[in-house]
Amino acid sequence: MMEYVWMALGILLGIFGLLLLIALLRTFVMRPKTGLRPVSTVSEKTKKAYAEGLGKMVRVVTIAETGVDNPEPFRTLQRTMDEIFPNVAKTVEKVLFPAGSLLYRWKGKNPEAAPVVFMAHQDVVPAEGWIRPPFSGLYADGEVHGRGTFDTKGTLFAFFQAAEELIAKGFVPAVDIYFASSCDEEIMGDGARQTVQWLKSKGIRPSLVLDEGGAIVEGVLPTVTTPMALLGVLEKGYVDLRIIARSHGGHSSTPPKNSPIARLSRFVVTLERHSPMKAKMIPEVKNLFAAAAPSMGFGFRFLFGNLWLFKPLVTWLLPKINAYGRALMSTTVAFTRFKGSDANNVIPSEAALVVNMRPHPIQDAEASIEVIRKVAKKYDLEVEVINASPCSPVVDTMSPAFLKLVEAIHAVFPDVLVSPYVILGGTDARHYQEICNATVRFSPVRVTNDDLKKMHGLNESIGIDSLVEAVGFYRHLMKEAS
Repeated sequence: MMEYVWMALGILLGIFGLLLLIALLRTFVMRPKTGLRPVSTVSEKTKKAYAEGLGKMVRVVTIAETGVDNPEPFRTLQRTMDEIFPNVAKTVEKVLFPAGSLLYRWKGKNPEAAPVVFMAHQDVVPAEGWIRPPFSGLYADGEVHGRGTFDTKGTLFAFFQAAEELIAKGFVPAVDIYFASSCDEEIMGDGARQTVQWLKSKGIRPSLVLDEGGAIVEGVLPTVTTPMALLGVLEKGYVDLRIIARSHGGHSSTPPKNSPIARLSRFVVTLERHSPMKAKMIPEVKNLFAAAAPSMGFGFRFLFGNLWLFKPLVTWLLPKINAYGRALMSTTVAFTRFKGSDANNVIPSEAALVVNMRPHPIQDAEASIEVIRKVAKKYDLEVEVINASPCSPVVDTMSPAFLKLVEAIHAVFPDVLVSPYVILGGTDARHYQEICNATVRFSPVRVTNDDLKKMHGLNESIGIDSLVEAVGFYRHLMKEAS
C-alpha cells in the first residue's frame, strides 16, 4: 500500500517540477512589447506659452469647501480660460451651472452620433507648508508648480488647448465633443451629478467619457521599468461609519473595566491584526499584473508572469505584506477620527470612532458594513452609517470606444504598456456610468510615484514635457473621435 502512496507522491512532485520548469522557461522569454518614447519637436516658445496658460489657471484659487456656496472663484477661472482659449470661447455652446460647474459643447459634423466627453474638475484642495507659494503657477526647472497642476487643472488645460489649436486650423470634429468640469469633486459634491442629469434630460448618451483616475505611471509596481498607462475601468465604493461605545461615564480616579475607549481600542486592534474582509484577484487586477510582468525583475517576473500557476499564492500573500496589494484585492478599512471625553479627568459616557472603507466588488458596501457590525457586536459597540456608495460597474473593455482609446495611447505613447486598473479612490466619473458604458478614468500625463504623493500633499507640480504630450494626446483623440 505504501509503495502506491510513494508512487503517487512522486508523480505529483514530478508534475509540480514540470510546471515550475514551464514557468521558468516562460519567464526567460518574457519581454515587454513597446517602442521608443517620441522625441519632442515642440519649441521652447510653445512650452513657455503652455506653462503661462496653466499658470494663469493655477493662480485662480478655487478651493472647494463643504457647506460654502461661492461660485465666484469658478466664474473667475472660466473668464480666465476664455482669455487663454479665445477660439474655444467663440466656438462652443456653454451651460454654466449655478454653483460653478460647466459643460461646453463643441459641435461636430454629425450631431446625431454619440458624442465624446472630456472631464477634469476645477476645484482643488487646500495647500500649506510648501517650498514655493502654492498658487503661484510658477514655471521653473521644467515644471509648472502649484496646487491643481496635476489634480486636475493640467488636464483641463490640456484638452482646452488641444481644441484651441484645432479650431485655429479650421478643424471640425466628426461628432460632438463635450468639455465637462465640476466645481466640487474634491468634496464629493453634486456638480457632476447635475451635469449628468442635464445630459440625460437631452437624451445624450456619450460613446466615451474620459476623466481623471489613472495616468502614465513609472514604477507602478516593484521593479517595473516600463511606464504603464493605467486605464481605470472600475471604481471601488465608499463608506463612512461611526462606531459608538457608550457607558455611564464617571471620574477617572475610579476607572471601570471595558470603558468606551478600551472597547473601541480592542475593536481597532482586532481589525488591524486579523482582517475579516475577503481577498480575491479579479480579472482587472490579474490583467494589470500580467501586463506589468514582462517589465519586472526576474523574481517578480517569475511570480507575476505565471499567475496561471501562482495566482493562489499571490492572492493569499500580497494583501498581508503590501497595502497597495490589499487595496487591489480587498475592501480596505481605515480609522480616521476618534472622539472621547472633553475633559482630561472624565471617563466619557460616549466615545466614537470614524471608519472609512473602500468596498471591493467581491464584498460590496452592504456586505462590508455587515462584517464590521459583527466585529463591533463582540465589543458592545453600535454602528452608524454616515455615507455609503456602491462600487461602480466595470467598463466594457471590448466596446469600440475603449478600443479606440487604447489605440490612441499606443499611437501617442508607443513606449508605454497599457492595462486596465482598479481606481482605489473616488472620481466624478462614477456619475456618468449610467449614461455611458465606456467611462474611463485616465489622464494622459506621465508621473512617478513621487509625483503621485504630491497630488494632495506638498509641492504639487507637472512637467512641461508631460503637459505637451497631454495636449498632443487630446489633439489626436479629437481627430479620431467618431
